[in-house]
Amino acid sequence: MKSLLPEHLVGAFFAVGSVGTEEPDTPLDYVTSLQLPYTYQVPKLREEDMVRQFASIIDGFEEDGDFILDVDMYTYHDIVSNDGPLLPDEFHAHSLYLLPKHGPYDVLKTQQTAPATMCFSIRGSDGRQLVSEQMLRFFTSLMERVAKGLVNHLSPFCTELILSQDDPAVRFVINSIEQGKTGGLEVKQILRSINQIYPNEIIPAYHYCDDWRELEYDGQHLLWETLPKLAHIDCARYEASVDSGQAEKLNKFLESGGGLALGILPNVDAGFQTSIMDTLERGLTTTLSSLISSGVSGNLLARNCMVSTQCGLSGASPKLTEEIHQVSKEFPLIFQRVVSTFF
Repeated sequence: MKSLLPEHLVGAFFAVGSVGTEEPDTPLDYVTSLQLPYTYQVPKLREEDMVRQFASIIDGFEEDGDFILDVDMYTYHDIVSNDGPLLPDEFHAHSLYLLPKHGPYDVLKTQQTAPATMCFSIRGSDGRQLVSEQMLRFFTSLMERVAKGLVNHLSPFCTELILSQDDPAVRFVINSIEQGKTGGLEVKQILRSINQIYPNEIIPAYHYCDDWRELEYDGQHLLWETLPKLAHIDCARYEASVDSGQAEKLNKFLESGGGLALGILPNVDAGFQTSIMDTLERGLTTTLSSLISSGVSGNLLARNCMVSTQCGLSGASPKLTEEIHQVSKEFPLIFQRVVSTFF
């Protein structure tokens, strides 16, 4: 099957989404010049937090304090009974409105928060997390409409659009399900909600920043045995060594069109003991060696990988953030050089 990853982006930089700066227009020069430009978040601006950014669309969401939302029947019905596109305003998503002015783009990446993480991160005024079957449906409807809004807003400025879902809390939601704390919510509903979000006309991607090797439930791996996507995985914190069963699942994922964004580079200044290029080359060598030794096909990896930081750059200095972007034009050459050593 044809790879989801455009051929000219093999080995290129896949940005998670957040940047280490305080001014929303500062990253424009180095983001728009990337092989894969992206709409970025500036978490140092409180309004651009990955949860608040999208929850702000909902009537009744508490903007000034913590993530608090009491959903009345009218708000619930308004979100789930309509399918019209929604979009954060410019105050909550500056780059969504800045990048189109600098287009058009060949391929553009954007991202939104996944429904399970929205449920887990937001609480009612009673302090309880909104993790239930009903609230998953609510946030799935919300984020499905946001995805439509992103497509409508950005597609006129690019030939292809990659839409990534950021889902750092999905493992915590699965743990709550296993502990019987979610009122009948099932893991299969989580998976269905993720896949339901993606519009047909985009390239689907997914970011999970914890131990991706353990993202399994009832014998099913929640990345490798679902809809093929570009899957971002942290290979700086978690060694890319898997058992033979997971290696075979990963091979099938890649054969079916899926791709990997390998999170090789640290996302904080203290993580670099040598230059960005040296760190990348060492990390790629270690990661690809571990995957291939585990039984993952080197030929499939050579065609279906990008490189990335281990997570977003919100904790990095502005200097490091900019430098990673500026030198990223060399990443495909380093990737090809490292890959060639395995053949």
